[in-house]
Amino acid sequence: MPAPFAVPRPLTDDELTTLRAVADVLIPRAGEEPAATEEPGFDEQLRVAADARSDSFDALTAELAALRGADPVRLDRRLRALHAERPEVFQPLSAVVAGAWLLLPAVRERIGYPGQGRNPAPFDQAADELGGGILDPVLARGTVYTPVPED
Repeated sequence: MPAPFAVPRPLTDDELTTLRAVADVLIPRAGEEPAATEEPGFDEQLRVAADARSDSFDALTAELAALRGADPVRLDRRLRALHAERPEVFQPLSAVVAGAWLLLPAVRERIGYPGQGRNPAPFDQAADELGGGILDPVLARGTVYTPVPED
């Protein structure tokens, strides 16, 4: 069974180089804080984050091809324009970079981000929300059953 999230092919060396340049524009060195690509393990997490956004792989790689070879100043201008003019492309591109960065335990520890965790609502709060009619549309729709195909 294939992985639920996986890019159709590995990123090429040129794509990875461009993505690393984008990362250092979006998450630059700040004083004692390292740039994104200076973090140990960042490249491996870029691949994980790209897999998580495999839904946008074609747009991501097309944009990386367009950004290839841009110096940091030009890259910054192009990313700002992309954010303003084509947010549907900028969002997954920046999500891959930020996601990869936030996957690094050292980064999470440094910024005090514990990561995602289960935080269920207290029983009273859940009862109040249910009593407010949040499930009324579901109950009004009635039972829905979709049979699972047999092997």
